[in-house]
Amino acid sequence: MKLNLNPELSKHLREKVNECHNFAYEKQANFKSPEKRGKVIKAQAYNCLCACMDRIDELVEHCNTLELNSLFGLYDIFNYGQTLIDCISMISNIYDVLYETREDVSCFNQKGSDGSGNDEKYFKYLRSLCSVHPIETSQHKIYQGDEPEWCPYISGPSVVMLVDNNPELKGADYYAVVYRNDMEFNKHVPIRISEIMQYLNKRYEHIEKIIQAIDRYNNDIVEKLIEKHIPLSEEFDDYVDYLFSLKDAIAERTGDKEDFHIKEWIAVMKAHFADKKMQTELQEYQEAMKAGIKEIHNKLQGMSIEDCFNEYPIQYRIDFISNGYALEKLQYLEDKFANMPDEDAYKVIEQGGVSFTSDRISLMLSIISEAQKANLSEEEMMDVARQIDGRFKTTNSEWARIQLKIVEPCFKDEIEFDYSLDDWYLHLQIEIAFWRMSKKKYKEGC
Repeated sequence: MKLNLNPELSKHLREKVNECHNFAYEKQANFKSPEKRGKVIKAQAYNCLCACMDRIDELVEHCNTLELNSLFGLYDIFNYGQTLIDCISMISNIYDVLYETREDVSCFNQKGSDGSGNDEKYFKYLRSLCSVHPIETSQHKIYQGDEPEWCPYISGPSVVMLVDNNPELKGADYYAVVYRNDMEFNKHVPIRISEIMQYLNKRYEHIEKIIQAIDRYNNDIVEKLIEKHIPLSEEFDDYVDYLFSLKDAIAERTGDKEDFHIKEWIAVMKAHFADKKMQTELQEYQEAMKAGIKEIHNKLQGMSIEDCFNEYPIQYRIDFISNGYALEKLQYLEDKFANMPDEDAYKVIEQGGVSFTSDRISLMLSIISEAQKANLSEEEMMDVARQIDGRFKTTNSEWARIQLKIVEPCFKDEIEFDYSLDDWYLHLQIEIAFWRMSKKKYKEGC
C-alpha cells in the first residue's frame, strides 16, 4: 500500500511562484528569530519559499515510494509526511492562506477528551507514539490525559481477542502498544493506513488553495502597478534623466535592478562621434531607440512585459552573416563596458572612449585585408585568423576586431568601421550597421 501524491501539483506551485518571480523575491513574512526565544521578525521570504518547494518535491517523490504495509514504512510516513505538511504550511503562512484545522476531524474522527481535538493534533499524537517521541509522549493531553505514555512497539494486525476487548481496534492495520502508570494493562491505539493516507492527501491538496492565493497576491500587485504612473520622457528636461527614472520603474515591475540594457541605452544617448557622418548616423539611431523605448515604457505601464531582458528598443537581423563564430566574438567589445561601474562607464562614454591603436592591430588587420583580396573561403579566412592568434597571442579586443574585419564585407560598406575606436564605440558602430542593414532589402548571404 502506497501514497499517490500527484507531483504535478508541486510543479504547478513552483510555476506559480516563478510566474512573477520579482514579486516572490520581494515577499516578506514573519519568522521566528534565533536571537531570542519567542521573538518574531519580519524578513524576506524568498529563500524560505525556495527551500520549502525544494523539500516538497523531494518529499513527494520519497513518500510515494514508501511501503506502508511495513513498520518502518509507517515510521517514515509519519516523519516525512509531517515534514511535508510543515513545508506546505510555511508557504501557506507566507501567503496568508491558512489551512482550517480547528474543527476538522474528517480523517481520524478523534476530538479528544475535551472536544478540541482535530486531525492535525491526532496525527501528531500518533507520530509521537510511533516514531518521534515513543518513550516520552507527554504533549498531547486531550488524547492521553495527565499521564505520560511510553510506546515500546507497534504491532498488527489486531488479534481477535484484542478486538473483543477493544472494539476500537476493529479494522486497524496496526496498533500502538502503550504503557502507562495508571493502567494495569497496556493501552492499544489503533492505526489505520487509509486514514493516514486520506489525511496526508488532504494536506497536500491544500497546495491548490495556496496557488490561488499566490495568484490573487500577484494580481493585486499588478493592478496597483498599472495604476501607478511611470513618468514620461516629456516630463524631463534631459532624456537621460528620464532613462534613470525608467530604470527604477523596470526594477520595480520586473525585478531587474541591475538591468544592463538601461546602462546601454544611457550610454547610447551620451555617445558622440567626432566624424560628422557617423554622428549623423548615431542621431538617427538614437531617435529610433527612443521610439522603441517608448513602446517598452507602454508595456511596463500596462504590465504586459514579462522579461525586460527580452525587450530591446532596436530590432535588427543578423542572418545576412553566416559566420556564427565571428558574431559571437564581437561580444568581446562590450565586456569591459559591461563590467565597469555605471558612473565610470558613463564617464568613459562622455569622453569619447579610449583610443585603440597599435602597430600590432594595424599589422593584424592588414594581413586579413590581403587574405580577403585573395578571395579565400570562410574556413580559409578562419585559418588565417588562427595563424594571427598563434603569432601575436591576441587579446579579446584584438580578436573581436579581427572577426569584424573578416565579416566586414557582409555589411556592404553600410558603415566605415573605425578600428581605432574604443571597444564600446566600435561595438556601437556595429550595432548601427546591423540596424541600417536591416532596414534595407538585401540578398541572401553575403
